[in-house]
Amino acid sequence: MTEHDRDQVPTPEHADEPRRDRRHITGLADLLPDWLLSQAGKQHIRNARKEMLLAAKSVLEAAIERQEAGPAPRRAVSRVEID
Repeated sequence: MTEHDRDQVPTPEHADEPRRDRRHITGLADLLPDWLLSQAGKQHIRNARKEMLLAAKSVLEAAIERQEAGPAPRRAVSRVEID
């Protein structure tokens, strides 16, 4: 652990205490040290992750709507005369 990383995640004095002082790690960007990726770069990664999750949510919601609607009605076959 580098000197810079040591200050980023304080450890609680007692293991039984709530983790109020710890930063929440929500993804890869939070694990990268600042010398590797700037805070602005980390924010871009967080925003991209959020957009991907929103896209997945949209796909799932559409699938749920199709499932709740039931099977699609069958189309009748019709003959088309071509002159």
